[in-house]
Amino acid sequence: MLPVWRLCFLLLIDFCLVFAYPKRFTIEIPDGETFCAYENLYAQKKYSLMYQVIHSGNLDVHLIIRDPMKQTIHETKHGSHEDIKFDSHVNGAFEFCFGNEFSSLSEKLVYFELRPDPYETLTVLTMVQSALESAHLYLSHAESTQIELRNRELGDRLVAEDLNQAVLYWSIAVTIAIFVTTLGQVTILKNFFADKKVFYSTRASRM
Repeated sequence: MLPVWRLCFLLLIDFCLVFAYPKRFTIEIPDGETFCAYENLYAQKKYSLMYQVIHSGNLDVHLIIRDPMKQTIHETKHGSHEDIKFDSHVNGAFEFCFGNEFSSLSEKLVYFELRPDPYETLTVLTMVQSALESAHLYLSHAESTQIELRNRELGDRLVAEDLNQAVLYWSIAVTIAIFVTTLGQVTILKNFFADKKVFYSTRASRM
C-alpha cells in the first residue's frame, strides 16, 4: 500500500494535469472584422494550435500568430482546418488573430484550442506517474477528437437548418406568386365571359 504522502502527491499531479488540459474556445467573427486572442506562454516550449471553421461562407478565415515582439510566427490565408505546431522562444503574451475582413456578407463560427506538447521531464518517472501522464495524453487527444467530430456535426446541422429556412422562404414566395397569379387569371376570365348589358334610350328620335 502506498504511503499517504505519496498518494497525496499523485493526487496533486492528477489535479494539475486536469488544469493542464487544452484551452478551447468557440467564437463568432462578424463579416469584415478580426478577432484576436492573447495567451501567456513560456519560453523554450512547444505548443499546438488547432482551429476549425464550423459554419458560414466558404468555411475559411485568415490566421496570424505573433510573438510578444510582434513578429509573425505563422500565417495562413483562407484556411479551414489546421493543426499548427510552433515553438515559443520568449516569455510573454502571444497573439492569435482570426480574420474575416475579406467577407462582406457572412460571419464565421470558429473553434480553436491551444495546448502544449507532451511535457518532457529530465527526471525518471515512477510507473504510476508514467501511467498517469500517458492516460492524460490519451484522454486529451480523445477529447479533442470528440470535439472535432461534434463541431463537424454542428456545422452539418447548421447547414441543414439554413437550407430548411431557405426552402421555407422560397415555398412561401412561390405560394404567394401562385395565389396572385390564380386570382388574376380568375378575375380576367370572369370579366371576359361576363354578359354585357345593352342600354336603350327611351327618347324619341327627331325626324
